[in-house]
This record gives sequence, C-alpha cells and structure tokens, in this order.
Amino acid sequence: MLREDDDFEQSEEYDVDEDMSSVERGRRNNKRILYLVKWLHYPERKDWTEEPFNNLSVGGLEKLREFHQRNPDTPRDYQLTED
Repeated sequence: MLREDDDFEQSEEYDVDEDMSSVERGRRNNKRILYLVKWLHYPERKDWTEEPFNNLSVGGLEKLREFHQRNPDTPRDYQLTED
C-alpha cells in the first residue's frame, strides 16, 4: 500500500527573529557554541531555544552575523564566516 504525501511527517522550519546570546557549552575538546534564538511570532522567553550553528537556515545565519556585529566579544562558532 502506498502512502499519500500527507501521511509523511513534514519538517517545520521557523524564522529567526533575533539572536539573543551565545554560550560555549561542553568540556575541553568537546566544546560547541549554542545560540539563544528568539523565533519570529514566538516573543515569550519560554519559546526561545538554544541552537547550534548547523540548525540555522541562511536567513538565520544573517541574523547571527548581525548579532556578532553588535556583540563582538561573545562566543562565535568557528563555521560562521564574515560574508
């Protein structure tokens, strides 16, 4: 039996409204940067999430660049280019 397209779980994407902070998590060689993301249409703090660089879309990456321009001394993921 073939499934209809509706039967497959769709992955939802959300738009970044603003990056609020960045933090380094982990120990020694297992450190990574997480960004506190405020999502568009989700203004309450309880809805914000900490996300790694790789979870963000192209639009989200532009918001990261803007965040680091405003906050140059905050932890920055090594994969984020200046572009």
